[in-house]
Amino acid sequence: MSSVYLPSCAGDRSEHADGPAPSPPDQDPDTDPVTAPDPDAVPAAHAATTGTDLRVLITAGTELMRSGLQSMLAKLPEVAETGECADPAVALASVERGEVDILVVSPPMPDAAFHSLAECVARSRTKLLVVLRDFDLPPAEVVTQAVALPADGYLLESQLTAASLADAVLRMLQGEVPVPTVLARGLFSRLRSVEAEPAHRRFLLTPRELQVLSLLVDGLSNKQIARQLGVSEHGIKRHVGGVLAKLNCPNRTLAVALVLQKGLLCAP
Repeated sequence: MSSVYLPSCAGDRSEHADGPAPSPPDQDPDTDPVTAPDPDAVPAAHAATTGTDLRVLITAGTELMRSGLQSMLAKLPEVAETGECADPAVALASVERGEVDILVVSPPMPDAAFHSLAECVARSRTKLLVVLRDFDLPPAEVVTQAVALPADGYLLESQLTAASLADAVLRMLQGEVPVPTVLARGLFSRLRSVEAEPAHRRFLLTPRELQVLSLLVDGLSNKQIARQLGVSEHGIKRHVGGVLAKLNCPNRTLAVALVLQKGLLCAP
């Protein structure tokens, strides 16, 4: 932190009444030590974020992952409460009671347990952040994990730091869907590998679903879409679910990628 020289108090001024107050020592930029930036430091943008008292719950298969995530999350200024549990059923009950703002999930976890959590989150105001395993796994398998685990944001274990976790939380608060660059590339690559279908293929979307899809592509959150269209957030969640089902996409990230890759909104 750079030094700040504050005005002297009344008592200090009286001590220097016979002469000017001493000036702060000059600093030589070539010789004075400079503190190197901490790569794990929480982004400065978080210091300006106010009015948030997030309740975050972590559920993961290993105690090491749960404890590490809880320790990093507890340092974020937006987070008021943190908790962790090994049993997905405990997390499910907490979400159903409306006690969780962000649920952080890290595999391994039975598919049925995860999808029960995802369905419960979709019916609530809770956001879901998934930490994907990628150590010693081929990129294609990591992409398969993301496709199978629909969420509001993703992180990779190999890139997990206090800074990356803080950035993901901040972006989710702003209605964005954080996705690591390497994972995004993999998702687009998977879409390109699928045999191309005619761009004019119709997915039987209703006019309202087309409106919702267009706003999803623009990066709006459910709350922002509801405000723009003048409907309830619950209704938008229902429309988003219908869009995902008709596009055969497990999450909104892949749906947007599909739309952009095939130009579906421009189709006749």
